[in-house]
Amino acid sequence: MKLQAAIDRVSMEKAEELIRQIGTHADVIEIGTSLIKDFGLSGSVERIRRKFPLVRLLADMKICDEGAYEARRAFEAGADFITVMGFSADATIRACADEADSFGKEYMIDLMSCDGERAAALVKEFPEAVFCIHLPSDIRGAGLEELVVESIQWLGEGVRIAAAGGVSVSFIPALRSAGVETGIVGSGITKAENVQEAAREYYEAMKG
Repeated sequence: MKLQAAIDRVSMEKAEELIRQIGTHADVIEIGTSLIKDFGLSGSVERIRRKFPLVRLLADMKICDEGAYEARRAFEAGADFITVMGFSADATIRACADEADSFGKEYMIDLMSCDGERAAALVKEFPEAVFCIHLPSDIRGAGLEELVVESIQWLGEGVRIAAAGGVSVSFIPALRSAGVETGIVGSGITKAENVQEAAREYYEAMKG
C-alpha cells in the first residue's frame, strides 16, 4: 500500500519544509488544490518539482472542465498525477486520460459526489485510472470506513483505489485488506507535533 501525503493551506515555504520533514516516508506528495489556487501552477507544482526533482507529485487540480488544457498545464509544470472529478462529463475525463497517456503520466478520478451507478460506469470506461474514494472535508465527521465499504462494492475487483478524508493509522489494516492501493493523509501528518514521526508511522503501517 502507498502513502500519499497531502499538503494544503500553507505557505510554499512551509510546504517545502513539510516535504523535507516527510522525506522518504511517502510514495507521493500531493500539492493540494489550495496551493495551486493560491500560488498558481508555476508557484506551486513547478516550484516543488524544481526543488525536489525525485519526488512523485500529484497536482490536485480537481478538473471538471477544459480537461485537455488543465491536465496538460499540470503535466508541463512537473506533475506525475492529476485529479479529475468523476461527476465531470465523460469527454472531460477522456481528455485528461489522453493527456496523461501522451505525457506518460497518470490520472486519478475523484469519486466525490458520485453514486454507485456513476462509479461503475467510470470503471468500465476508464479502467486504467486510479479511483479515489473521497469523504469531503466539509462534512467534518466520521464515515470514511462506511464509504469505502460501499464504494468497493460499486467498483468491483481489480480496480486501482485510493482513499481520502480521515484515514487514520488504525484504519489502515482494513484499507489494505480491502485492496486499497493508496491511502491519502493530510492533516494527520502535516499538523502533527512531529511531522517526520507521523509520516513514518503512517508509512510503516501502510507497508504492513
